[in-house]
Amino acid sequence: SAIEKVLREAGGRPVVLACLSYRCKHCRNLMPFLEEKCQAMPDVIFKKMDVNASQDLAYEFGVTSVPICFLYLNGVLCYQVMGDNKALLMDNITELRNRN
Repeated sequence: SAIEKVLREAGGRPVVLACLSYRCKHCRNLMPFLEEKCQAMPDVIFKKMDVNASQDLAYEFGVTSVPICFLYLNGVLCYQVMGDNKALLMDNITELRNRN
């Protein structure tokens, strides 16, 4: 899948996969935060997946509610952050960046 390709090509950089729906209020609240962090952290790869447009991938990842962010390092899933929890998401991203 496209996500597996991103993980393979990450080169040891943390990857944040945000599973969102543009119809979801909490997802729309999270989007500007993710875009801001993407600009501020070039050492982290941020990818968004619209679960409505990518239902096969959403099923593959077991997404049952949105928003949910999957955080990977070296191709390994390290954290899942459910909901619009920016503080926890930031803590987990920082922890993965510090591991590098």
